[in-house]
Amino acid sequence: MRLGSPGLLLLLFSSLRAANFSVPVVSTPHSPSQDELTFTCTSINGYPRPNVYWINKTDNSLLDQALQNDTVFLNTRGLYDVVSVLRIARTPSLNIGCCIENVLLRQNLTVGSQTGNNIGERDKITENPVSTREKTEVTWSVLAVLCLLVAVAVAIGWVCRDRWLRRSYAGVWAVRPEPELAGHV
Repeated sequence: MRLGSPGLLLLLFSSLRAANFSVPVVSTPHSPSQDELTFTCTSINGYPRPNVYWINKTDNSLLDQALQNDTVFLNTRGLYDVVSVLRIARTPSLNIGCCIENVLLRQNLTVGSQTGNNIGERDKITENPVSTREKTEVTWSVLAVLCLLVAVAVAIGWVCRDRWLRRSYAGVWAVRPEPELAGHV
């Protein structure tokens, strides 16, 4: 691939994309058995591939990842969708949260689900630690990097074009009469 080719620019720009995930939706817990509860967390249309965590919101500890089964796949738009299923032992009062983390955007979306005497009570909480100011700074930083990359690509293209033109153009040739040789007939 040549340095000034469009494929290189596409490669540079395609590696800088990111997209916010949707606010996770945690299903009302259901009981496949009397000893176990199952929660399902779904979030769609994010990029890059997310990290998924389940949190015990009572003490803010992470639940063991062996208790969860995550399915992450690319949708038709080229973005990631995630479904995470948590199976946990039934307890009298359980307050858990599903956290979808987008590392590139420094985004954590957390939604909670709470069980009590009445299975199915829900407490929906969305936490996003990234402030609007920080989002704006990140956006401007990404735009500045993109502008810089475009400027560098244009400069490289101009230099390569200029060198190519110099090599292929020999200039105007003037017709000069050849000197006559003395002594030859």
